[in-house]
Amino acid sequence: MDPQDYRAIEAALSQLPSQCRYHGDKTDPPADLIRREACCDTGVPARRRRIAEEALARQRR
Repeated sequence: MDPQDYRAIEAALSQLPSQCRYHGDKTDPPADLIRREACCDTGVPARRRRIAEEALARQRR
């Protein structure tokens, strides 16, 4: 991937919150409840951002 592509993706990701308003950095879904994407609806964008940033970091290696 071109370095400019990485910058564009990072800029888009920076528009997402990095933390859940209610649960902070703990955005993983609770294991003992019905399976959901994140800690709560408010945490979904933050969890997606974290997953995408991890994927970008792997791609840069």
